[in-house]
Amino acid sequence: MYCPRTKVALEETTIGDIKVYLSPTGGVFFDNRQIFHFSDPRLKPAQVLVAHLQTLPPESIDLKKRIHCPKCPDVVMMRRFFTPLKVVEIDECPNCAAIWLDNGELEKIHENHLTPKEREMLRIDMANNNGYIQVKIPKRRHHIHVEKSAADENSNLQKLAELAYLSLLNE
Repeated sequence: MYCPRTKVALEETTIGDIKVYLSPTGGVFFDNRQIFHFSDPRLKPAQVLVAHLQTLPPESIDLKKRIHCPKCPDVVMMRRFFTPLKVVEIDECPNCAAIWLDNGELEKIHENHLTPKEREMLRIDMANNNGYIQVKIPKRRHHIHVEKSAADENSNLQKLAELAYLSLLNE
C-alpha cells in the first residue's frame, strides 16, 4: 500500500496486536474500525503511536486535495468529521471503512476527546439548542406504564409523544 498523499510505500507497524500503516510524512492508515483502539488518549497503544508520530518530520502537503484509499486504490475517500465537536476532519473509505489520518490529526483527536460524562452533556446541550429529541425504546416492549397527572393529560405534546411511542411499539 502507498501513502495517498505522497505515493511513498506505507510501513506496516504492529502496536499491541493491531497493524497500522505509517507514512514517512506522519500519516496513518487504519483498517476497518481499528482507529477506535487509538482514539482514546488514555489507551497505551494510542500514547505509543502519538509518541512515534511526533518524531516524524512534517511535510507541507495539500490537505484539501481528495485522496484515494490505499487499500482500494480506485475509490476516492470521503471527508467527514470524526467527533461531534467537528474539529478534526478525517478521510474515510466508503468501500472498506478504512481511515486515513494526516500528520497531526491523531493529536487533535486526543486533544478533543470527550469523556462519557462530557458526551452526555453535549447530547443534552444539542437537544436543548437544536430541538433534537432522542427516543429510547424500552426493554420491555409490550408493557406501557405511564403515570399521568391532570395537567399532562391535556397536553397535546404529551399525546403526540404517546402516539409516536405506540407506533414504535407496533412496528
